[in-house]
Amino acid sequence: MKHLRRICLFMGISVLSIVLIYSCQKDNISNPQIPEGQQRVRIRLSDNPVNFDAVNVDIQRVEVQVLPDSCRNNDDDNDGPGWNNGWGNGCHHDHHGDRDNDNYSCAVWDTLDIRPGVYNLLDLTNGADTLLASGLTVAGKIKKIRLTLGTSNTVMIDSVNYPLSLWNGYDRITIKLKGEDVDEISPTDLQLWLDFDAGRSIVKVSNNRFVLKPYLRIWIPDLTASIKGKVLPDAAGAVVAAIADGDTLVAIPERRDGRFKIRGLKGSTADLLINATANGYRDTTITGISLQAGRETDIGTIQLHQ
Repeated sequence: MKHLRRICLFMGISVLSIVLIYSCQKDNISNPQIPEGQQRVRIRLSDNPVNFDAVNVDIQRVEVQVLPDSCRNNDDDNDGPGWNNGWGNGCHHDHHGDRDNDNYSCAVWDTLDIRPGVYNLLDLTNGADTLLASGLTVAGKIKKIRLTLGTSNTVMIDSVNYPLSLWNGYDRITIKLKGEDVDEISPTDLQLWLDFDAGRSIVKVSNNRFVLKPYLRIWIPDLTASIKGKVLPDAAGAVVAAIADGDTLVAIPERRDGRFKIRGLKGSTADLLINATANGYRDTTITGISLQAGRETDIGTIQLHQ
């Protein structure tokens, strides 16, 4: 019952971040491992959790659509800044192919190398990440990312494992990138973070049936802020939510030491809600926490009381 209460409170909060890092190399003399006219792409996976026991997503393929430098003058649409979401702006769910009408005449799709299979998103909490995909692509501007899912998707709640059916059989998610979605560390080193919102992605159809309807958004560390701290004791069963700029992100403190981290916050201030879900502990609210883009705010230890 403790898990169910916490799930109901925070079902709509983001869970997963995917970090896309790609390196654009124009001078293969300085780096002979990258052939001329190509670039290296690496995708890292991390997580902002919701309170399930496990969220297992079956990822079978990762592709990127690249607009080569040679044809960007003709086909580049000069996208401006964007904050993409999964069921509308910038993201499409495909069954047997792309369903968007925004294809570029000379753009190409390149497939990255991955370890296909099931990833438990909750293994990647509070700042941890793992390499999901990497490989060489044609040199140019990345316009879209496409994930292909398998059928071995499950969610575990209160130690019970439930299958996650794909929404209407849509096994592909295509995310369109816009101007400031890509963070330029240097002219040849770009990064992008993709957030997979598990709370909105998992739809409860009935008591024993759940459906996976992927919902995604993009965030950049240099343009957003982070909050970290500790919540004690573990017996309080705390869930931490940060509200900033009309958005709400959540973290589940680590059991061993109570630490948590919430990333991807926009705006200049945030309110932190600590919801104690067990053993009669009282909720706590901290308001007006100052935020600064590209910085991490440490609020120290929060001690909950009965």
